[in-house]
Amino acid sequence: MNSSFIGKIDKAKKYAEERERVSINSFHATFTGNHNTYEVKFEAGQWYCECLFFTTRGVCSHTMALQRILDDVLATEEKPAEVV
Repeated sequence: MNSSFIGKIDKAKKYAEERERVSINSFHATFTGNHNTYEVKFEAGQWYCECLFFTTRGVCSHTMALQRILDDVLATEEKPAEVV
């Protein structure tokens, strides 16, 4: 292994420890739950899941689990205050 590759490995390790360097803006995953497999997305600061629970409540165990896993690197979009 050459020295430039070793340098890249060291740099990658450093970057992995500095999670503030990464902001995920869009994410798509296949989530295998207890009863079925669902497509889950994160786009523009919002979660989406194709399970019935999410479609009726806007949140589900699949999105909450992924949010816990990815919380440090998900981009959160600031929403402007509503004008009255």
